[in-house]
Amino acid sequence: MLMPTNLLKDHIEDLLDSFGEAIAISDNNGIMLHVNKKHEELTGILHKDIMGKSALELVERGVFDVVLNPEVVRTGQPATRMQKTADGRKLILEGNPILDRYGQVVLVITFIRDITKIAELKEQMSSQKELLDAFRKLQHSGGKDLEKFPRVISSRAMKKLYAQVSMLGDTDVTVLVQGETGAGKDVFARRLHEVSERSSRPFIKTDCSSIPENLMETELFGYAPGTFSGANKQGKMGLIEAASGGTLFLDEIGELPLAMQAKLLRVLQDREVVRVGSTTPRKVDVRVVAATNKDLEQEVAKGKFRSDLYYRLKVAVITIPPLRKRRADILPLARGFLGYYAHKYQRDVALSHDAEEALLAYHWPGNVRELENLILGCMITCEKKVISARDLSIALPSPEPERHEGVLLDSLDVEGKTLREILEQVEQMVIMDGMAKTGNMSAVARTLGVDRSTIFRKMKRYEGGTA
Repeated sequence: MLMPTNLLKDHIEDLLDSFGEAIAISDNNGIMLHVNKKHEELTGILHKDIMGKSALELVERGVFDVVLNPEVVRTGQPATRMQKTADGRKLILEGNPILDRYGQVVLVITFIRDITKIAELKEQMSSQKELLDAFRKLQHSGGKDLEKFPRVISSRAMKKLYAQVSMLGDTDVTVLVQGETGAGKDVFARRLHEVSERSSRPFIKTDCSSIPENLMETELFGYAPGTFSGANKQGKMGLIEAASGGTLFLDEIGELPLAMQAKLLRVLQDREVVRVGSTTPRKVDVRVVAATNKDLEQEVAKGKFRSDLYYRLKVAVITIPPLRKRRADILPLARGFLGYYAHKYQRDVALSHDAEEALLAYHWPGNVRELENLILGCMITCEKKVISARDLSIALPSPEPERHEGVLLDSLDVEGKTLREILEQVEQMVIMDGMAKTGNMSAVARTLGVDRSTIFRKMKRYEGGTA
């Protein structure tokens, strides 16, 4: 029979591989003695390629940009740093010393975590705090309007997007926000500004589709003194200069004329602007966030959008899914809008169960903006304290099921999923498709041969963020 200490020695590698975190063990000279399987997955470096190598040598070769071993050995204390891998991912390192009986460091064990998971958790906590703050204002504002409507991120897709925004907030890279009209591109642009180091500086929004083409250049770049008769004699600062130090949000960038695209490209490349009527460039420190509901790649192919500008904008891309693709957000948004406007207009109104069913069944071609306007209209016109599905039908057309192209498997997200998760995804798609066609839980339950309570319970689970 093996003694406990021998049993532990025989299975130490299996033990380390069972951890959900990446682990690296090095000696006091920085030589790598062991890494577990999670380390291979997280860094992309094979066990055989790192064993016996010096940690400092790995930094010199560009495999890592930072290691903790020398600091931990020197101080004998734990240390934490952020590391950037060769493929650009950010990891959190937590190095801990292992001491001998004389108090000397003999080993350093480093735990490594993907910062994306931390950012996701941080975003969820931030969202919860924002909701709590909003509820406190409802209770203590004394009849004043709320400063802003709290964010709702119930679906997995939105949680990932907000985590991505938190990551991008630490950088100054240009961001392209894609999504259908009304999906919330403006909200994401403002959020990106709020979580950045530029949050105390200007956020300037420009709608490229609403400015006449003959005024576009002067609006964006400004003009020098004496350029136009009747214009300001001192000249005028453009919106790009006004946003210096902060964020410039170019909404509907796909509508920007080709001539202006060339000038914007210079801003992104050289960080300078030249006012109309001037030859002197002015340096600007501005972060550009662009948004579009168009497929810019197709616009490039048609010759309507410059390819060099497109690739300059495509440094970081946030793609917002339409509301119909994130149904777990529908009811939280609807209830949030109802509570917000009910407080604003001093109304005591709620949504009935059948009204919520109708909202879940609808296709939402106008996305979040359509939902907000519908809730506002119904709350203002409804004479009762409860909004029913019949009240919604005044403004809500008959549900139109979304037309899926191809077979069911084409729309499944199976990468990295277990069989159980895939089957749950299929189940959800079937139920949501039935709701889109009938708008009635009872009808869906009859069709699928289950109790109505079963359908109701599953719909609540999708609403709760598992969808």
